[in-house]
Amino acid sequence: MLDESLPTFRFQPSSDNPLHTLLYFTHNGSEPAAEYLLKRPAASDAKNQYALGLVDVHYASVIYGEVLILPQWTQPSLSAAELRAQGGVATVVPMTPDVLPVSLYNPDQTIPLKLQKSSFKSDSWEFEMPEQTFKAPSTSQIDQDSSSGGIAELTPKVLFRWKRDSRLSKDMTCYLTGRSFGGKKSKEPDITVAMYRASKHESTVVIYEPNMARVEVEDRKGLEVVLLLSAEVIRDLHLMPKQNPFNTSGAPVPVGSTGMHSTPTSPPPPPPGGSRPP
Repeated sequence: MLDESLPTFRFQPSSDNPLHTLLYFTHNGSEPAAEYLLKRPAASDAKNQYALGLVDVHYASVIYGEVLILPQWTQPSLSAAELRAQGGVATVVPMTPDVLPVSLYNPDQTIPLKLQKSSFKSDSWEFEMPEQTFKAPSTSQIDQDSSSGGIAELTPKVLFRWKRDSRLSKDMTCYLTGRSFGGKKSKEPDITVAMYRASKHESTVVIYEPNMARVEVEDRKGLEVVLLLSAEVIRDLHLMPKQNPFNTSGAPVPVGSTGMHSTPTSPPPPPPGGSRPP
């Protein structure tokens, strides 16, 4: 049983639009209030891709984050009879890539969500957030003209991991696991940051507030958006896989078609765009 006093987001499908999910927020027993809206494009507008956006519930033009995933394509092994049944045309099938990009805006950055497979233990998904995101106010022209990104390896980052509670569980816990700097990672004892509880019709993300003082991430809104989007993406593609999540057509896709390969290929990064209030 989750503590109702903790900051909690409840994902509830919209009764008006099956492509929309409302995120209701409650804290310290307050009445649930709509905070965010998860939007999915129609299948006809997102062929051969998985797309998801988190926007303001009142102003849909305010985009907090997006996910755009192109599948990897692989050719299954077919028997001679199966090949004849398909008219002698070999086909490829979509596979979920191991790296899932979560895009944040204002400032723009992409947070890769990396699958860590395990043969004996439960799978996990890791991501990193920079400790400092926003540029400090400065009258220096050099500071104003400098790139906001800098060298990625020289940016101190905090490491996080979503981990299934067990191999067959649909629930997960997100831990702060360490830090990275200069290409080197330092492991720390796992600190619980958030918990995800899934069900068929409703899911919940709970922020474990007692430990948030130990999370040295400047962009707390960005971390919140990543937690919410990543939880939903993992649910859709791994925990409770949606039927045809990449909106592929019913007809087999011949090997050699444009953009198709007989071996897996990595998806390109999502296009820039959108806006997120600071």
